[in-house]
Amino acid sequence: MTDPSYSGDKRAKWYIDMLYTVADSDYRIPRRCPCGGQIDDGLHIKKEWDEAIAEETGMLKKKVDGHECRIRSLNSMENRIKIIEEDEKNNAAEIDEIKYFLKNRYPNDFY
Repeated sequence: MTDPSYSGDKRAKWYIDMLYTVADSDYRIPRRCPCGGQIDDGLHIKKEWDEAIAEETGMLKKKVDGHECRIRSLNSMENRIKIIEEDEKNNAAEIDEIKYFLKNRYPNDFY
């Protein structure tokens, strides 16, 4: 048969452990978990997290650089298209002038 005060001792120990946990959390350096388990320093998790962030940042920079190159090439293509359209208008005007000149000079020929 167990001692009747054993359950009270057990409850008191749990309460004292909880007080230690609260006191540790006030200093922001917990030494033990409220569940009683061991607390890891978390340094290896931080390294993995930093590596993952660096990798993701590198991938995003490559994507941004690629998109910037595409945007630049699209802008240059748009400029070239504008120049070609202007040249087309100028050429059409010249062709009309030449046709007019030829019709006046040689009126019986088909143009």
